[in-house]
Amino acid sequence: MEEVKQSNDELYSKIETEKLLKEKKRKNALIITFLSIVFAITVVIICLASIPLNLKPSFLRNTNNINSVSVIVNGSYTGITSTNEDDSEAFSEFLSVLNDAFGQTYFSALFNGSLSNVDIVESRNNSKDSILTDDFLSNSDYVYFTLKEEQNILDGNGNVYTSVKTLNAVPFTFDEAYLVLSEESGVQTATFYVVVRYLDSEGHELDRYNGEYVIEIQTKADTSKIFDHYDPSVD
Repeated sequence: MEEVKQSNDELYSKIETEKLLKEKKRKNALIITFLSIVFAITVVIICLASIPLNLKPSFLRNTNNINSVSVIVNGSYTGITSTNEDDSEAFSEFLSVLNDAFGQTYFSALFNGSLSNVDIVESRNNSKDSILTDDFLSNSDYVYFTLKEEQNILDGNGNVYTSVKTLNAVPFTFDEAYLVLSEESGVQTATFYVVVRYLDSEGHELDRYNGEYVIEIQTKADTSKIFDHYDPSVD
């Protein structure tokens, strides 16, 4: 049987058709790839947005070690709670508010810098020269914690913090802390002030650092939730 020869026009049309089909397949493949990537990113975002985190500092994670809590707004006691049975309901209420203030999703913490965001500020300010003056304590909004057992200051990686001011000091311990409250809503820097002493390995105070000093532990939280809950002006 004699092979039918295609005209130049027919050959050209065939080539162009094959090109169009290949281009269409390529575009379809790109669209499928793009949609797959978008779907995967969406799934990741949904997962991250649903993973709850609580970014309380380490010394508050074991609630059994909290001895007492005093909430002060405008220099006045607005709530004082303890782990004693008589105050168990008030203490549980406070823990719920505290968890809400430090609670975030993984997604939000990832973008607002809260993950592993613990800064230690060692300013060498004696407690009498620090922010914890009588004037501050009588006119500010804060939570005062006392602990049953002394705790070490931990850095953002969970390691015991050692002094950057003097190599002779052993790791700091503390059994009381102040959390400054903010009236402004939203996650922002939340500062704890802890009272420490500079001690050597034998437990003696270093001559240069006699007395109590204040160190800041900075993290992220929405402390306005605590302020609003205990604000006496809010019914």
